[in-house]
Formats: sequence, C-alpha cells, structure tokens
Amino acid sequence: MNFHTRSLLTGLSTLFLLTLSARPAVSDDLSEIVAGPVEKVIGDCEFTEGPAWHPGGFLLFSDIPNNRILRVDVDGGVSEWLKPSLGANGLTCDAKGNVYVCQGEGRRVVRLQTGENGEPHPIGRVLAAEFEDKPFNKPNDLALDGAGGLYFTDPNYRQEDAVQPVEGVYYVSADGDVTRVVDDLPRPNGVLVTQDGGALLVANINEREIIRYPIEEPGKLGAGEVIFTGEEEADGRGPDGMTLDAEGNIYATYKSVVVLTPEGGLKGRIEVPEKPANCTFGGDDGRTLYITARTSLYSAPMQQSAADFRESGPKTGDLLVRAQALELVIPSAWQAEAPANRLRLAQFAVPGEEDDEETAGEFVVFPPFGGSATDNIKRWIDQFDPEDRKLAMYEGQAPQGDYILVQLDGTYFKPVGPPIQRKTEPTEGMRMLAVIFSAEAGGNFFLKLTGPEATVDAAGEAFRKTFGGDSEGETEYTLPEE
Repeated sequence: MNFHTRSLLTGLSTLFLLTLSARPAVSDDLSEIVAGPVEKVIGDCEFTEGPAWHPGGFLLFSDIPNNRILRVDVDGGVSEWLKPSLGANGLTCDAKGNVYVCQGEGRRVVRLQTGENGEPHPIGRVLAAEFEDKPFNKPNDLALDGAGGLYFTDPNYRQEDAVQPVEGVYYVSADGDVTRVVDDLPRPNGVLVTQDGGALLVANINEREIIRYPIEEPGKLGAGEVIFTGEEEADGRGPDGMTLDAEGNIYATYKSVVVLTPEGGLKGRIEVPEKPANCTFGGDDGRTLYITARTSLYSAPMQQSAADFRESGPKTGDLLVRAQALELVIPSAWQAEAPANRLRLAQFAVPGEEDDEETAGEFVVFPPFGGSATDNIKRWIDQFDPEDRKLAMYEGQAPQGDYILVQLDGTYFKPVGPPIQRKTEPTEGMRMLAVIFSAEAGGNFFLKLTGPEATVDAAGEAFRKTFGGDSEGETEYTLPEE
C-alpha cells in the first residue's frame, strides 16, 4: 500500500482556510503573542490530535478514530501520510525529519524515517513496546529531551483493566533502555521538555495541573512542582496537549489554549471554536500556531516563533517493516537481506546456535498471490518428505487480521537456485513455520520461517510477534474437506 497519497481527501478540499475569528483573549498581554484570528484549516475529521511540524515544511497530525496520520502542505494540500496508524496520537519530529509516534492501539512508541519527499520510509524502529515484560496501557504523548532520549506518557484510556500497575511517564534512553520516571499521577497526558533540557512538564489532566520536574540527568527527575492549575469554570478539564514557543512560553489545551509564562504565570487564553486537544508551532517562518480541536485543525498567526527542533531521539530497537498492507516487527538481531527473487517482499537471516551460519534460519515475506489457503497449505506440506514429516496447524487472530499457522518438521526439500528451475535438496532435521495472514488492510500475505529445528524453535515466539500473533490464543485448525 502507498501510504503517501497525494490526492485530496474526500470531504476536506472545500474546508481549507475558512476564517473563523477568535473570541477576545482574557489578557491584553496576548497582543504580544497572537498576531491574528484563529482560522479553520481542515474539517471533517473524527478526533484530531498530535500536531507536529516536520522540517521538510509540512504539518502532520493524527485523526485517531480514522486510524490515520494526515499531512498538510503549506499550499493547503492534504493527504494521508500513514494509514493504518495503529491509533497514532502524539507525534513529534527531530531535525533530521524522523517522526516519533505514540501508537495507542499498538501499545508502543515508534520512530518512522521519512523519504526524500517526506513520505514514510518502509523501515522504522520500535522504541518501546513493553515495560517489565508487560505491554503499555496506551501511549499518549511524547517529547525529545535533547540528549538523544525521549519521554512519553502512558495513561489508560481503555475500557478494559490497565496492563501496567500505574499510569506512568517513561523515558527511553539514547541506547534504548526504558525506565519509568513518574508513577504517582492519576492520568498523565501531555508532556514537554523545556528548551534548555532542564525540566520536564507533565499535564496532570484529572487535576487541571501542569507539573514541572527538574531533570537531574537524562531519565532521572527531581521532585515535581505544580506550576499552574486551571480554573474549574474557565478551563474545565485539562490540560491535554502542550507546546512551547522560542521564548519558553507554554501553550496548554483546556477549554481554550491557555498561554503561560515559562514559570507558569497566566498570560491569557486563545479561544477556539471547538475544544482543543493539542497544539504546536510551525509554518514557513515558524510563526503559526496549529491547534487540533475535535473534528478540525485550526491555525493562528503568532508574534512568537517555534522552539528549535531537537537533533535526534533514540535510534535503537526492533525493526518496524511495512510490507505493502502488512506491518511487521522484526527482531534487531535478524539481519535484513536483499530479496533472493522478485516473488519476495522481504527476507531476513535468523541467527542460529551461537551465530553458526550452518544453523541459521531464514524469514521470508511474500505478497498476496493466487491459490486458496488450502492449496498453499498443501504446497507447503509437499515441501517435506512424507516418510518423516510431522504436521500441526493452528489459527489465530492478530491486531492486523486473522491467520493460519502451519508447523512442519522433518526432511525439507530445500529450494536450490532460481525458482523457475524447481530444484531442491533434501535436508534433514528441519522445521518450517508458515503463515497465511489475512490482513484487514487487504490481501493474504505469506510468511515463512525455515531452518534447523532448534533455530526455528528458539525463534518461534519472535516469529509470531512479527505479525502480532499469540500462541496462547491459537486453536487447532483442520483443512476443510473437499
């Protein structure tokens, strides 16, 4: 699937740049900050969040229920930058153009690279997917710290019970280590790092508070101090998202966008036609405040300009690979290789026992092609000698679709040379895990892990995790009778 669709989205094209004058701000001090009225840029979304200006000269923001990230160019063009986005919420970009994303439905934080035209590169990184062997609740917002690390919040906005024992704030170090740095807030939401890197600001949304924590060293915080509490009647619940300008002023979304001094003193409120959820600075000169508010994106010209981009964030983690409509998480120890032929979307070498090349395995991703599930399963079965083969079949569900998994053991007729020659070499003691994955985004994909039995056995759970499978949720599968 091409995630960077340049055509205009249905229902959006007539809604660009519809001017809606903002109601007067509470404080006259805002005349030094706000340069003009609030304008509606885009409507017809379901719930907008996570605006982030990209150094390539465009804005990204999340439309959470529609499972997408949208791109807005300076000429008013709108396109889907990433879909599906796995419930993307908070976004931020670094100076190199990498995009860091809180994927709420994926329960993880990822780093996506961008191509020459700003489109998502097919390979990214999973920066954080679990803590103390448990998935996160629902990562919400994130901020780079200027030291190569990243802070993110993990509230529980799910109907089911929380997975983590607290709704916390976490830190991903430059080396990829994940630690919990705040564990005593009822529902942390927006998060910022001050431009000098000296403090972490956290939105305590249930208490209408902004809390400042001194950063003693990367990932180590001092005691928190409440620097602002919203007024119950004027501000309601919040804050949700926040941003900073180049002077360190804080912009926090309550009923309106509340503007504060760096120390937390109230400067005024920017009224928005819909209740805002988040905001950021951007534009060609960095002097536009973009505001995501319920079904729409708004903007306002500003006297102040954007804070500087952070140089970079964490770079390590499992590979995040998009193979057409399927998204896969590949262990960092598996080595990407050039596909051996045009029938393969991707392939990886799986380390064997003590990195012995003779015991290495191979993981291959194939695109949808002809034949029923039964036809393909029978073809896999025929790749093993019937005299000693063992067969087990299971079916399961994953976030991206349903799957059938086939496990075969025995003597494998290993392909040798170009596929067109159909040459094989019998190899004993082999195992194959092969999956037919029916992606909800479209198409039946084929995934195969093949190698010595010990190697495949050791990599079996990692193989399932590549597509979000879970052996505990699988049931036995039987080929339908002909």
